[in-house]
Formats: sequence, structure tokens, C-alpha cells
Amino acid sequence: MHRLKPLIVSRGLMCLLALMLPHRANASPLPIGQISIGLTQQSFTVLDNATMRFVVAIADNGKPLAPQDNIELDVVLSKRIQSREAFRNITNQSVVPEPLDGIRINTLSITRNSAGRFIVELPTTTKTSATAGLYMNQSGIYPLTFTVYVGNESRATTTTFVHHFSGSEAAVLTPQDRLGVLPVVTVTAPPSVTTTGTIALSAEARAVLQKFSDAFAGVGQGSLLMFQPELLNALAVSPATEDKLLLDDIRDLLDIHTLSSTTQVPYNPSAIGHVGLQELFARQLTAGEDATTALVQKAPLRDTAVLADPLTTAGATLLRDLGTRQVILTPSAQKSFDAPLDSAVSYSAKLPDGGSLSIYAADPHYASVMENDALTPLERATRISAELIVQRQEISFTSTAPQQRQVLLSSSTGEIMNVVVMRQLFRIINSSPVLAFTSQPVLPSTVASSQPIALRANEDTSLVALKATLDKLLPRIANTSSMLLANDPRSVTWNALIAYSAARTVTPAQSAAYTSAISSSLSDVRGAVSLPKSTDFTLSGHNSEIQLQVKNSSSSVLKVTLRYRSAKLTFPQRFQEIELPANSSTNIAVKVVARSNGRFPVYFQLFTPNGNSPLTEELKVTARVSALAGLGLVVSATAIIVLLTWWAHNWRSRRRRALAALITAE
Repeated sequence: MHRLKPLIVSRGLMCLLALMLPHRANASPLPIGQISIGLTQQSFTVLDNATMRFVVAIADNGKPLAPQDNIELDVVLSKRIQSREAFRNITNQSVVPEPLDGIRINTLSITRNSAGRFIVELPTTTKTSATAGLYMNQSGIYPLTFTVYVGNESRATTTTFVHHFSGSEAAVLTPQDRLGVLPVVTVTAPPSVTTTGTIALSAEARAVLQKFSDAFAGVGQGSLLMFQPELLNALAVSPATEDKLLLDDIRDLLDIHTLSSTTQVPYNPSAIGHVGLQELFARQLTAGEDATTALVQKAPLRDTAVLADPLTTAGATLLRDLGTRQVILTPSAQKSFDAPLDSAVSYSAKLPDGGSLSIYAADPHYASVMENDALTPLERATRISAELIVQRQEISFTSTAPQQRQVLLSSSTGEIMNVVVMRQLFRIINSSPVLAFTSQPVLPSTVASSQPIALRANEDTSLVALKATLDKLLPRIANTSSMLLANDPRSVTWNALIAYSAARTVTPAQSAAYTSAISSSLSDVRGAVSLPKSTDFTLSGHNSEIQLQVKNSSSSVLKVTLRYRSAKLTFPQRFQEIELPANSSTNIAVKVVARSNGRFPVYFQLFTPNGNSPLTEELKVTARVSALAGLGLVVSATAIIVLLTWWAHNWRSRRRRALAALITAE
């Protein structure tokens, strides 16, 4: 250690304390239990010769520590961190950094706030000869370790980081020298549509929306944002006053965010592309864009997509074909790669047809720190900010357009996991002289990575089972929809449930509930129409009618097609399209033409107007034809003609024989 400086405490103050507490002067120290230490506030950016301020929470068995003369706080300043590897050795591997300077303070001499936490103020200096401050003379990240000692025993320790920024560097710093930090945020939840088609914003969805509002309210900071359009619609139609107010807050916040186009509910494009549901994806993408534009008066950008699922060649091709130029991969979307991608570099992914797609990646390490519940929100935000500054040191700003250097920052999926962590990050980074938040991705003119990345061709099969179900349901939906009037909402509901069943935010059980509800509703509509039981009809003429009663037991008007056939009867109309009133039976007159007398089978069946999908089993009835009009006269006339022909022929034969006999007698 360069040197260890004892804090000078007034002898008068110590004597006063001794007089005020005579019963403790000669008493043994109070027993100490489980000691813990953490920081609740701290200085981060430290200029030359400034004083750092820390609020230190030291607890004894979970309660604020009662200061004692045998309890001391050591503060050790370590040497400046040169690389991200060294930084992670300290944070991940608990490697003790090499000390540079330090100070020891008795807890009795430290001011405390109303919550019993210690307020520690530490002066800094850039001069080695100074004795009153911690020595820092170069810009960079310095570890600062706080250790609680009871007697000579170390009982609790925590390490934080500060950024010393020297005046010499400040004099030459330009805005372009800052490292851009792009927050990547996704706001998603399971669909708000119930299996009956009604919209009901769930408590889970409301909490997700409130987190977004709480994280960004009042900070003046935007992000690259993928916001589920269906959630905006659920807020808009909700009758709850709190939901309407929340929607107003979100609308105001979205002005400074860059909105990425997304489908009405989130999809996994790789899974969609594998099973051939590209048309569904395209329709839902357009619907999502239209809904977002209508609800917040801001059009999302289709050229940038944010993904939380691994990207395959099928998914990349689908996105490219729909206008996407660059894809942002959250850490969860990078699991298919052998190693994490560099968050400060853009990559190019080659597609099977020779095309390409630009790829960005959010840093998985920052995500793991962001979600580390073992650390306080302040500790997480401080570690991320400190490592970003170390990363900036490693990046060479030799490009002619340095503002193109940018790091993407997100949780593992892009969701807001902890509002306090987000707000602490905004506070620290916005006050940093070398970091700057941005709200939109920068597309470099050239790819910065040395090698293009290869997307895996092995397909995402997570939607294969659902696709088999949809292959059966979709034709039934199309056919059954033709039975409904134009203003019937069920057709819209069925197609919406189909779309939501493929969402990446639904569980298999929820997806099955959607498809099951569709199937049940389709069966209800189709099963509401019926034909009478088999019966006999008597036809008394050549042209006649069969009266058939068709029943509709549903509460809505339905349209059907009645088809019929018979080997002995002909029909002027090949089929009839019928509109059946609700909850009623309708008599249908079927015109027939009889060919002959007798008993003949006639078959009737109901179909959907479109698709010729059968709604009922074929009904067999018997038609009896007994007295066709004009048939007796035709038979009698025919018999007379035959008789006359026979009589004439017989008369001529007898006359020829008589004449022949007369000639012979002569």
C-alpha cells in the first residue's frame, strides 16, 4: 500500500464522548453478530482534488450497527484498472486489486444519517506529497474497497468503483470522444385477449407497462424500444381510469424513444419461418405498425428488429424479405453462438440466397450484472458504468466517424427487470463526461468486425406441433366464417386467437387454450344447423316441390348452402344458398322434375357457403311418384295406334290372300 492514513479526530471530542458515556469507558465491547456492509449512495465521477461522498450501510444481524470504539472502517484505493479482463477478475473472481492508498476510520467518528447509515467523505489529491487525500492522478476507473474491522478481524467488505477524470483530459475532450450507450428495451407480456375474444389487461401486463413508465419517467432518456402493440390497444380500451392515465404517460414518454416495428404480439421469426407461417407474420407486422401509429401518433421503424430468440437463416430471411436491414440481438438471442458477440461491433450475417443482414448484439455480461440480485441496484449500476468506461479505453477511436462507436445495453431479454437499476444507470451515465446515452442504433457504412458471422441453419421447431393444429383449423375458420353475416365479430376473434396462439409470450398451455376455444366455437356454429329426420314425400305431378325444414338453433343469423341429388329426379337449381334466422326453423321449397312413377331416394345435405365444407350428414328421403299428369292419355293413344296398325296390317293380309284365291279359281 502506498500509505495508510489515520483519520485525525479531535482529542476534545473523544474526551467529551468519554465523559458522556462513563459506563462504557471501562466496559467490554458489546458482542458483535453477523456484520454486513453495502453502499446506498456514492460519488462516481471524481474530478481532480474533489471530495468523494459515500453513504455506507453497516448492519449487525440486519439492524444498523451501533458504533463502538473497537469497530473501524478501512477504505482502500487500488490502482487504476487497465482492461475489462482485469475489471472482471475483481468483480467475478474476487481477485484483490493492488492497493494504491487508503485510510482507516473509527466508526465513532463518522457522521450518521437518520437511517443510521454512515456518511463517509473522502478527499482526493493528484499530488503524491499530499497527506490529506486519496491519491489519483490519472483518468480512469479505480476500485475502492470498504472493510469493517472488529478489533483486528475483518468482518465484512464491499468493493465499488469510481471514475477519476483529470483536468488535462477534460481540456481536450470533445462530444465525439464519448462512447455511445444504447439501451435496448422490450415491453412484452402474454396477450390480453381471453379465449372468448374479450380484451382484459392482466395484472402481469399492467405491471410490465408500469415498470416502463416508472423507469423512464422524468429522466429525459430514450431507448431503442420494442413495444408490444397489443398492450397499447388493451390500455386504450380498458375502462379503468388508471389504465387511461398510464396510456397517457406512455404516449408522452414514447416521443424520445426509437420504436422498432414488431408484430401485434411478439413472434419468434425463426420458428415462424421454419413452419411456413410467413404470411401470418407479415399480416401481424402490418397490424402492429398500424396499431402503434394510430395509438401514439408515431410510426415504428421496420428496418430495425429487436429479438429475444436465437436467429436462424429462416428467421433472418423472413425479416430481410419484409424490409429489415439490421437486427438487434439481446443476450438470450445469442445462445446459438459459440461465444458472445462484441457489443461495440456490427456484424454481417450471410443468407442462403446471397443476401445479408446487419447484426448488433447487447453485451451478455452487462445483462448478468443488471440481473444480479446479490448486488444492490447502486452496485449494479456502478459496476456497469465503470466497465463501460474501461471498455471505452479499449476501443480505438481511429474511425473518421467516431460517433459510430456504440455499446448496446439490455437485460437478457430486453425486459426491464429492476426499475431502480435502470434509473441509477441513467443518473450515472448521464453525468459521465465520457459516456453518452443514445436512443437509436447507428448503422456503420462498413462492417467493423473482421469476419462475418454464420447463422445456424438448424431450424427452430418450437411451433411444429402448433402448425399441425393450425393446418386443420385455418380451413375450418375460412369455411365457417362464410356462414356469418358481415358484421359478426366471431371471424375476427378466431383469426386473432390464431395469431395469439403463435406468440412467443404464451405458454404451451395458453396456446392450446386459444386453439381449443377456436375449435369449440367453430363446432358450436356448425352444429347449430340441422335437417329434419328422414321422411317420405309424395309428388303428384311432373313439376313439383319438396318442402324441407332447416333449423338454426343459434342466437345469430347463419348462412348455409343446401345441396341435393337423385338418380330419378332432376332439379332446376343445383343448390340453394339460404339465410337462416336465429332460433328458428325455415321451410325451404326445392323444385323437382319427375321422370317416371315410382319410389325414389333423394339426398339432401347442408354445406358452408364457401369451401363446400359439410355441416350435416347426408339426409336420405323417399319421393313417391304415382300419377304423373298426361301419362294415361299418352299410354292410351299409343295403344290405339298400335291396335290400328295391327288391324290395318291384318286387313291388307286377308285381302291379298282372297285376291290370290280368286285369280287361281279363274
